[in-house]
Amino acid sequence: MATLPSAASPSWQPLGPEDEDASLDQYDLYSLAHPYIVGGGRKGRTKREAATNTNRPSPGGHERKLVTKFQNSERKKARR
Repeated sequence: MATLPSAASPSWQPLGPEDEDASLDQYDLYSLAHPYIVGGGRKGRTKREAATNTNRPSPGGHERKLVTKFQNSERKKARR
C-alpha cells in the first residue's frame, strides 16, 4: 500500500511566480503574484482568461431582437 506524503511536510513550498506555466506573460504573473485587497472582482482569473471567457456583445443582437418583435407583431396582425 502506498503512503501519501503528509500535508504539513516542511519540504513542500508553494509555487512562486517563476514556477508558473510558461504560457503566462509578465502581466499575468504580476496579477497572480499580487492579490487584490478588494475581493471578487476577477474571480481569481487573469485578464487574458477573463477576456477569453466573457460574453461579448453581438453586433447584431439588438437588431435581431427588433426584427423578431416586428415579425411576431406582423404575424399577430395577419391572424386577426
